[in-house]
Amino acid sequence: MTLNAISPQTVEPSAALLGFSALVAQLRCEGVALSDLFARTGLQPGDIDNAYVPLSQAQRLAVFANAQKLSPESEVALRAGARQRIGDFGICGFAMASSATFRDGLDFGLAHMQPAMPFLQPTLRVQGDVAVLACAPAERFGTVLPFVAEFWRSSLNALFQRVLEAPFPTRRLVCNYPAPPHWRSYAQVFGCPAEFDADVLEWHFDAAVLDAACPGANSITHELCRRLCAAPAYEEHQGGGWAGRVRGACLDDAHCMVSVTRLAERLGVSIRTLHRRLADEGVTFKSVVDQARKELAIGYLSNSKLPVVDIAERVGFSEATNFRKAFRRWTGKVPSDYRAAA
Repeated sequence: MTLNAISPQTVEPSAALLGFSALVAQLRCEGVALSDLFARTGLQPGDIDNAYVPLSQAQRLAVFANAQKLSPESEVALRAGARQRIGDFGICGFAMASSATFRDGLDFGLAHMQPAMPFLQPTLRVQGDVAVLACAPAERFGTVLPFVAEFWRSSLNALFQRVLEAPFPTRRLVCNYPAPPHWRSYAQVFGCPAEFDADVLEWHFDAAVLDAACPGANSITHELCRRLCAAPAYEEHQGGGWAGRVRGACLDDAHCMVSVTRLAERLGVSIRTLHRRLADEGVTFKSVVDQARKELAIGYLSNSKLPVVDIAERVGFSEATNFRKAFRRWTGKVPSDYRAAA
């Protein structure tokens, strides 16, 4: 991950600092100053206590890269994630904890927490007695990928255990990166061994837990939290809304970048409704897709060795020439020059 200075004026806000307090607390215990953790990110130490600070993907990745570089402990991401509490996930955390069943809470969380963890884009599927949280491919994050995966998996594991008030029944953890020096710690955190150097990033657990009742279930609290999360002001603050949903779908499935029909089907609305809801937020389908393509392209160029022609395909361009023209329009540079600078 490149740690060049990031100006707040040159990034698109996408989420608040949800979940970061645990990371800050862990780094402080290891003697890392908050000013160093936020160095060259465009964030200030006081921002950690400001509920209205926007945070872009680039800034979030820069903080993760700083943490990985500064911590004297290789397993800092696992330890930080294990510190998470329900309140660290904001209104969404309380909505999950007050859900009738864990399935209800998980469905709600996956729908509303994407802005806080836009890197992984987890989706749920059930295969017999096993449920699987599968994450989108994330090669574009390069050497920061293990840190990101460890932090959010450990964070969600802590959240799930607090929602259930019981250990989370993980069966298998699959990682698409090499085993880290602290690989034995995975068994301590998740209660099962981890598999490394795989082709996918998946989390397998007992499907029966989906029907488990949440000890903190409260229909009134849940409804209040649900309404707050659905409020336009909250969705805008979290980088959500329909623009956030479109962006998330594009990051998860490159075909959505070139087919508004596929995207509308994925989001469960008609094409007309999709365009109208985006217009209500002051954006267009093209502007949101262009931003998603730009983020992906910059990630691949900065953190991978993929040829430009392959990157073009992964961000929805059938011709590398068209990708080069678009990238120059977005950044003022051709892809090769941008990669060299990064």
